[in-house]
Amino acid sequence: MNILLVITALFSGVGLDQEANWNQMPYAPADGETVSVNPPPFTWVPTDNESVYVLEVAQDESFEVLVYQCESTHVSTVSLNTPLDPGSYCWRYGLKEEDGIAYSKIRSFVVPEDAQLWPRPSAASMIANVPQRHPRLFVLSEEVAVYRERAASGDLQRVLGSIIRQCDKHLGEVLVAEPPPVTGKGAERGLNYAKIFWETRPPMNLMETCALAYILTGDTKYGDEAKRRILYFFADWDPEGTTSYRHNDEPAMWMMMRGIRAYDWTYDLFTVEERNRVEPVMRVRAAQFYEHLRNRRRFHTNPYESHAGRTLGFLGEAALAFAHDWPEAEEWLDYVTTCFWNIYPAWGKDDGGWHEGPGYWSAYMDFALHFIVPLKIATGAELIEKPFFRNTPYYLLYSNPPYARISPFGDGENATGGGGGKGTVMFAFSSLLDDPYLRWYAEESGVDIPAGILGVVLSREAPVAKSPVDLPQSRCFPGVGLLSLHTALGIPEEDVHFLIHSDPYGAISHAHADQNAFTLEAYGEALAIASGYYPWYGSEHHSQWQWESKSSNTITFNDGIGQVKRSAKSFGSIECFVQNDDFDYVQADAVRAYQDRLSKCVRHVVHVRPGVFVICDEVAAPEPVIFEWRLHGNSAVITGDNTMRIVQEDAALDLHFIVPEELSILPYEGAEPPPEKEYPTQYYAIAATPKPVAETTFLTVLVPTRTGTAATTSVVSLSLKNGVGVRVTVEGTKSLVAFSTGDIPLELEGNISTGTVLAIRLDDQGIPSSILQVE
Repeated sequence: MNILLVITALFSGVGLDQEANWNQMPYAPADGETVSVNPPPFTWVPTDNESVYVLEVAQDESFEVLVYQCESTHVSTVSLNTPLDPGSYCWRYGLKEEDGIAYSKIRSFVVPEDAQLWPRPSAASMIANVPQRHPRLFVLSEEVAVYRERAASGDLQRVLGSIIRQCDKHLGEVLVAEPPPVTGKGAERGLNYAKIFWETRPPMNLMETCALAYILTGDTKYGDEAKRRILYFFADWDPEGTTSYRHNDEPAMWMMMRGIRAYDWTYDLFTVEERNRVEPVMRVRAAQFYEHLRNRRRFHTNPYESHAGRTLGFLGEAALAFAHDWPEAEEWLDYVTTCFWNIYPAWGKDDGGWHEGPGYWSAYMDFALHFIVPLKIATGAELIEKPFFRNTPYYLLYSNPPYARISPFGDGENATGGGGGKGTVMFAFSSLLDDPYLRWYAEESGVDIPAGILGVVLSREAPVAKSPVDLPQSRCFPGVGLLSLHTALGIPEEDVHFLIHSDPYGAISHAHADQNAFTLEAYGEALAIASGYYPWYGSEHHSQWQWESKSSNTITFNDGIGQVKRSAKSFGSIECFVQNDDFDYVQADAVRAYQDRLSKCVRHVVHVRPGVFVICDEVAAPEPVIFEWRLHGNSAVITGDNTMRIVQEDAALDLHFIVPEELSILPYEGAEPPPEKEYPTQYYAIAATPKPVAETTFLTVLVPTRTGTAATTSVVSLSLKNGVGVRVTVEGTKSLVAFSTGDIPLELEGNISTGTVLAIRLDDQGIPSSILQVE
């Protein structure tokens, strides 16, 4: 046998069927999967940037009759333009080589009858649908007169007034100088980076605002101001200099986001010579976006970079704006829409949860909506039909309602609550999804019609608001390990909200080492909080306090040692969630987040409805340690004999430690290191085992109450040989809650359970009326 042929055969297809790393998209459809969307996205682990692949879909493993074939693609994901017939299929991808195609293993999947039909339109068809004339983004040329009439004497008068006032204050002002290079290391570099976007964003924002004023009025005073800014930022700043995407992505992205829209809306005011000064620079900057996404970041397989998630939409807007001017716009739009259909978002799953917290959710959904809406208007493509986008507004509605006082979990101003700018985003979602609950959120946030382009183009589609009081009182987002439990969702003065977090993504991007942490708000007050502030990304306070487990209501040991921060391996998970009319139960596991520092860290929570929470923490370590149970608040934590208490103006939280019976409980003030800006002082307390132990169980009862009201809740320990438990009496109604700590079955009131949890509601005669068992 020819030795060369043997070597060729041995190395043929090297790199096929590699296991996905944490930062790579997994194979999809997974082998044996029943898909929910038709056609499903096809994704695999790539070899390198230079590889050329094929994709084949067939009805059986012989692949004799192909249902679909992509003969050449350089990226490792393909979205089909037509649905598949319901049925069973096989798929494989192949690597093109000099002597033929090396194929991957065969994977099967099923398309059920009820799968959502959601094919991606081809890039060519989308480009063909984009109007020939400017404007092309949000407002089409034939609609300008209608919008101006509405702004002059119709439903957009108030919105126009707000926009005009923003513009009038800044007409003719001196514009910010081209920024210097970003210098320094660590926190110093982070501050220098932040200072640049603090200074450059406001004048760039006014490019868009003044251009919008021009679209709505036809007044060249505003159009010329937008034009002045466009010419300055694009013609005078070096696209390969300190604001290039590679050197400093913030001004690069912001300039394009605002400038592309502004230029499209004021296109008729530019001379040919002026267009020739602006458009080549925009083209260079857009190409930088594509180079980063396609080749450097490889978003199609590794989307786990926060900023890339907004760059994707900005590139899409550029492709739409220059659809008929730049031949490469079709390639860009193809890549962008393929990634949106198949890959986006990096930080959430179909259930709609968001890994980076409510603050970053609001910002990044705003970015995404600014591509979703013009794509629909210009091409008819319905990106909003993606399951994630249909579900994600409920992540905010449940985890951060408009009356919330805090915004956990993730970077951002956690000490501030819901509403505000989030209401603007929810307004847009309410119009696109025709959802009255989302419109309620917007109105409760003080948002009628937002004074921006989304408000202008979506105002007539907004539904009548409806309070969410009739929605389920709990919702789980397992993709990001988040569970929200309410008692009166939509009624701030009555609602008690418990939120627990144990995230499969780990402590990466804008997330913290806070697996198994919880927060609690009640009766309009924040009681148990996620502490820390966000002076700027990477500041010493941010990186050494807020990123750490010690800033959260979770488990630490030996003076604040917690989970490993900034690591995808520091992940948790919601292992179980069950409920009935009287109880909710959740089990969260964070042991992997400690990366062998602990050998067990399981948090069980039983919600005794309405509004009492029994928490059982089972913890163990490879060697004896001082275990610490943390509670953070906005006011001083009052400590007592196995108790903690936080009092706010309208509500208080009483915390009772049932076991261990011996604990060292101490209160603390502030954070170390402190925040670099002036913020209100926060407080915390630690309940610690008095001496090192290899394992222990904390059984804790949280009782929120309105201040000034008589106590109506009692908590009594149960003596159990086979577990730990408590009797909770709320306004005369008795409940028993027990957790197994061994192999012997639990027994309560004659009810035997071999599972981990048993909760029983007793009637007036002491007879069980409701039982929740977790096997």
